[in-house]
Amino acid sequence: MPKNKTHLAQLCLLLTTFIWGCTFTMVKESLQNCPPYAFAGWRFGLASVGCLFFLDWKNIRFKKNELIGGVFCGILLFSGYAFQKFGLIYTSPTKSAFITGTCIIMVPILLVILRLQAIHLKIWISVVLAIIGLFLLLNPDNEGLNHGDILTFGCALSFAIHVIIQNYYTRKSRTMFLFFPQLITVSLLSFLLHWTVETQAITWSNQLITTLFITGIFATLFGIGTMVWAQKILSPSRTTIIFSMEPVFAALFAMIMIGDFLSLIEWMGGGLIIAGVIYGESGKE
Repeated sequence: MPKNKTHLAQLCLLLTTFIWGCTFTMVKESLQNCPPYAFAGWRFGLASVGCLFFLDWKNIRFKKNELIGGVFCGILLFSGYAFQKFGLIYTSPTKSAFITGTCIIMVPILLVILRLQAIHLKIWISVVLAIIGLFLLLNPDNEGLNHGDILTFGCALSFAIHVIIQNYYTRKSRTMFLFFPQLITVSLLSFLLHWTVETQAITWSNQLITTLFITGIFATLFGIGTMVWAQKILSPSRTTIIFSMEPVFAALFAMIMIGDFLSLIEWMGGGLIIAGVIYGESGKE
């Protein structure tokens, strides 16, 4: 793979992670006016509409692999968000964020167990640095595992499998034709659960509409679409290492916007994550 293309994929994923980190505070505020599944339904629905403009309409026929892969990846993506949502009912946001972040260690472990890819020592070192950094940055409490934590591990496992399965299908699919079925699947499943389990009504406001537009277009259409494209170039392990930067960007954005300053230990954690990313993404695996 040409170095320029690899570097472009790394930069695009880093930009995606930056966008995800910066939208964390916006989403948290919007959920006061819109229940989680309804928010996800509208967010992914808006991204689905935007994706229509990027499809090759001259060759609009979907291949079997694109439909099967897109729906399968969409179910895994939705599953990750569902486990995370229910887990948050019983556990703290910091523990949820840390446990979700453990998907970066699950990916190489699953790749080895399933004998899909050999993982070099460099990647293992990078992952360990990032995991330690996540622990210091997010500082999850020491109350032991509870029901919410176990559910959140289901979220991390879903995201890890999603990265691996998506990596398999990207090799034989057109990017946007694999991406579009994912968006539709997540949107439909989210609306289905909103109509069946959520009782909170949506309170439409300018802030909610703005957040839905930003998360739908930038965080989802551009962000997850970029992830699908980048996985044609980068391995699953290197992809998830970059994603470990999300809580770092989220913490920096919160510090700038709402004055939530980091402690020395949290700065050290962020520094370890950055070191892990730089080490893991430099040179060859």
